[in-house]
Amino acid sequence: MKGIDFADENDPQELKAQVGSSLEPPELDWFGDPLEVPLGSALPLEPETIQGLLAACRNEIGTMFGYSAENRGVGITGGVDFVELDGPIVVLRLKGRFWHQRPTVLDRVAAYLQGRCPEIIDVVVEDEWQLTDEANNAAA
Repeated sequence: MKGIDFADENDPQELKAQVGSSLEPPELDWFGDPLEVPLGSALPLEPETIQGLLAACRNEIGTMFGYSAENRGVGITGGVDFVELDGPIVVLRLKGRFWHQRPTVLDRVAAYLQGRCPEIIDVVVEDEWQLTDEANNAAA
């Protein structure tokens, strides 16, 4: 992504979208429907449930991710993927570039998931390096 002339956050949405449309969105590895349920729901702890909640999370806190052309246009290319369930622990993968610090992104996603599936006792990344500024800068 070096050499790309990103839009500024204060630029019009149209310009952000124009710049961002030249960049590929984060790749998705699951194509089911988002599972949009209110905070306080008590969904079962199953991989399919987590995938659906994660898809809904990508929509609800979408400004943190690079799934929209507008976000990619200002340099936000980050994405989040489900890796596995390790008992009551959800393991995720962070990829791409985020404006927010990566631990903040993980905390927001964790709060979203745990608020709808209380059996989750923790949400972690598959590799702690994914939470570093170095990982974020490597994606730039």
